[in-house]
Amino acid sequence: MKSKARIDSGHNQMRWVVLLLAVAVILPTVGLLWFISQVVNNERLAVRQKLITVYKEQLEKTLRQVNKRPSEYYELLDNKEIQVHPYQKKLFAVGPKNFAGLLIYDAEGQRIYPLLTSEIVDAVDFTELFKDAWELEFVERKFSQAEEVYARKAMYGGDDLVRLAGLIGKSRCLAKLEKLDEAIAECKQIAFSPLEKTAEPAILVLIGNARLLLLNLTQDNVAYSSLFKQTFDKLASMVYSVNEAGFSLPADHNLFLAQALAEMARKRALLNDRIPDFERLISAEELSIGVSENFPQADTLENVKEDKLQHLPLAGETLYGIYHRTNGTSVLALLSTENIASIFADFEVDFGDSDVAYKVVDEFGGFVTGTVKLEDEPFVAATIGGDFPDWKIELSFKAGDVFEKAASRNVTVYIWTGVLVIVLILIVAGTAAQTVRKQIKLNKLKNDFVATVSHELKTPLASIRLLVDTLLQGNYKDQQQAVEYFQLVSKENERLTRMIDNFLTFSRMERNKQAFKMTEASPADIARTAAEAVRTKFDTGRCDFQVQVADDLPDVFADRDAMVMVLINLLDNAYKYSYDDKKIELKVFSENDMVCFVVKDNGIGMNRRQIRKIFDRFYQVDSSLSRRAEGTGLGLSIVKFILDAHKGTISVDSELGEGSTFTVRLPAGSQTQM
Repeated sequence: MKSKARIDSGHNQMRWVVLLLAVAVILPTVGLLWFISQVVNNERLAVRQKLITVYKEQLEKTLRQVNKRPSEYYELLDNKEIQVHPYQKKLFAVGPKNFAGLLIYDAEGQRIYPLLTSEIVDAVDFTELFKDAWELEFVERKFSQAEEVYARKAMYGGDDLVRLAGLIGKSRCLAKLEKLDEAIAECKQIAFSPLEKTAEPAILVLIGNARLLLLNLTQDNVAYSSLFKQTFDKLASMVYSVNEAGFSLPADHNLFLAQALAEMARKRALLNDRIPDFERLISAEELSIGVSENFPQADTLENVKEDKLQHLPLAGETLYGIYHRTNGTSVLALLSTENIASIFADFEVDFGDSDVAYKVVDEFGGFVTGTVKLEDEPFVAATIGGDFPDWKIELSFKAGDVFEKAASRNVTVYIWTGVLVIVLILIVAGTAAQTVRKQIKLNKLKNDFVATVSHELKTPLASIRLLVDTLLQGNYKDQQQAVEYFQLVSKENERLTRMIDNFLTFSRMERNKQAFKMTEASPADIARTAAEAVRTKFDTGRCDFQVQVADDLPDVFADRDAMVMVLINLLDNAYKYSYDDKKIELKVFSENDMVCFVVKDNGIGMNRRQIRKIFDRFYQVDSSLSRRAEGTGLGLSIVKFILDAHKGTISVDSELGEGSTFTVRLPAGSQTQM
């Protein structure tokens, strides 16, 4: 009893010592930390307030500079030197620091730029005039006869428009007849026609088309390299320009020719340092044409305020503009995000490298420039004003609060130590949970595999045994019935062999032991081999099976037998999941340096959830279908494995009750391209 009393006493003493240590050390430490944190916070607040005052003063100066920017835009639009023609105004006004596009209206409110072909070119009934020639050229492909008709119409058509159109058609037909020199000679007459100087837009369109055709005829012929360069320069000088009579190409046709020129220039290193400016003009014209559909006349701009930078009321688009009246015309200047950034460049200069982040939002609260999401609450939010009604700028300290981070470093080091320990524990726990989860998943996969193998092998074996016993016992009417039984045994044997092959392939997949013999293979041969493998089965039922293989397909670098297995699996699935009158198609064609194999059926189809899961191991569309259509749910997972090894892809397009379309894509070419 005495010993026990001593132990209790020592235990109580230790308890008091621990309590005293807690009072003498922990409480003063906590109090000191609290006192330090209060001092740091007070100092932080004082410094913060001083900096807020400094930044507010800087913001006022920057806002005055920003509000001067629109006046520079108005001076640009008011420049009298660019009033000769809308294209001159566009060339002068479009740029990274200016505008992304323009809409120009005359004094009556009619749009004068951009104008489309249908708006400024008189309608000519080419459909009736050249109907017989087009029929011969494009439908019957009788180029010699079509050339004669074009030549006759060019000679006796009457006006320049019909003559030029006829000569262009004649040149096309001569080229198709491989009479290149004659085709070039005819086309050159139009491409270098003196009519360009005074022609109206309809004639300019034909001259531009002739120049583009001449470029296509001469681009790959060394003998005509000088003519190609001359024609290219002529077409380049034609776009975004005005002839002596004040006419120009319609905007949409000008855009078409400019895009063709830019593409040709990139391929042949032409235009050189002019390409960025050229592509900028193309982009501006494309934007202008697109927006012009919303504002066909000046009166459609009634909701757009004059001389105010604002968000344009375009559904589904974020675009800004300035509506300005100048020198008897009115202009809607379009601004991109790049243009907007240049307007507010002073914000970036004054605040971009400081300890604050800024954000500019428009009148609808939409982000314009700066930092999309500020890390801390804004310490100042000001209206920009001037030509930016209801636009705002917000300033916020970076990283939450730079002062709190600097002043409380010693206080937070202990907190972060505890956080790091917690994070480490969470990482270890997470790793352990992930390992256990993977082990459970692996065990479930093994159990599913064993159960599936047992169930699927049992069915064909039982059928074979029953049929063989029937034959051995002589329980059949005649030789015909015996043959039918043997055919059923053969069919079940094929089914059993196919399942075993799938199981073996799946096993090798799981052990990463599947090896493919990659060689250059013919897509047509792969498709026809797969089609022949299933044709007997397809012919026994009500199945319309069509195979379409394009000509001149490039070879693919693949394991031929593996790709045959891919198509057989897809075709077999199409057969199994199509009932009544089956309609199955196998198409092979090339597209964008890829060879495509498409298997299409008119079966039951799938919903989106089923499409997402069909490549999972052992997955079948639903239990009722798995009872009607035999299978293990491994076919599509094997297909996916083989295509991944070939760097190919497979996509599915399906709707319930409408059938499914599986598209396999393999890179075209040899091993070096793989």
